[in-house]
Amino acid sequence: MDYIQAFEAHLRSKDRSENTISCYLRDTLQFIAWYRSKTEYGLDKLIELDGVEYKKYLQQSDQAVITINRKIASINVFCQWMYKQGYIKEAIHIEAVRNKVIRQYKGLEDKDLWKLRNEIHRMGNRMHICMIELLIGTGIRVSELVGIRLKDIELSDRKGTLKVFGKGNSFRTIPINKDVRKALARYIEVRPDNESEYLFIGQRGALERNAINLILKKYGDRIQVKVTPHMLRHTLAYRLVKTTPLTTIQQILGHDHVTTTNIYTLTTQQDMEIVLANIEW
Repeated sequence: MDYIQAFEAHLRSKDRSENTISCYLRDTLQFIAWYRSKTEYGLDKLIELDGVEYKKYLQQSDQAVITINRKIASINVFCQWMYKQGYIKEAIHIEAVRNKVIRQYKGLEDKDLWKLRNEIHRMGNRMHICMIELLIGTGIRVSELVGIRLKDIELSDRKGTLKVFGKGNSFRTIPINKDVRKALARYIEVRPDNESEYLFIGQRGALERNAINLILKKYGDRIQVKVTPHMLRHTLAYRLVKTTPLTTIQQILGHDHVTTTNIYTLTTQQDMEIVLANIEW
C-alpha cells in the first residue's frame, strides 16, 4: 500500500503549508527507508520500539537536537495517522530528545545592530533601509517580508499597520512604529513603477528570500558582523521579552503556541555580567 500518498493527502486536507508538508514527507520517507533496511516486515507491523530505536539512531548522528526533534515530530504525526486509519494496532509516540545544553543567544549585540543599521542608512539605499527597519521593527520572518504586498500596508501620519501572511496560511496585523512608517514611505516614493503587487521589487521582479539574505550579508561583511533575517527576529524578541508579556510577543511574532515564544526567555553572558557587577554589599 502506498502510505505516503495517502498521508500526503491527509496533510493537505488539514491545510498545512507547502513547507510543512514537504518536511513531514521528507522526514517520514527517511524513517521508512531506515525501517525497511532493518526488517522484512511491512509498515503494518510497526511498533513503538521501532520508533525508540530510530531515535537512538538519530542521536548517534551529528545532527542538531532541534533537527532530530523535528524529525521525531514528523514521525509522530505519521504514526498517529497510521493508528487512526487502523493500519497499525497500537498508538506510537516517540519522546523528544531533551536538550541539556543551555540555550545561547542567537541575536545581535546592541553595538553590532547599531553598526549594521548605521551602515545601511549611511549607504542611502531606501529599499535596503526599509528592509532593515521592517525586520527589526516587526520581527517578521524573511518569507513574510518578501510576501508583503502594497495593499497589506496602511500608513498615516501617526499610525500604521502591516498585514502579514504567516505560517499555516494565517494572517496577523502588526502595528508599525514611526521608524518603520518613515522607511516605508520613503521607499514607496522611489519604488519602481512595476505592475507587481509586492512591495520589494528588483530588476527581475519581486525579490525572493535569498536576495534578502545576500543583501544583509553584504552589509554584514562590511562591518564584520554575521547577520541573517532570523538573527534580527531573535534580536527583537529578546529585547521585547524583558518588558513585554509573552502572549503579546507571541502575537507579534506569529507563533501558534506561547511555548515557542518561551525560547526567547534566556539569559546572555552580558546579562550575567551586568547584574553581578551591580551588586553592592
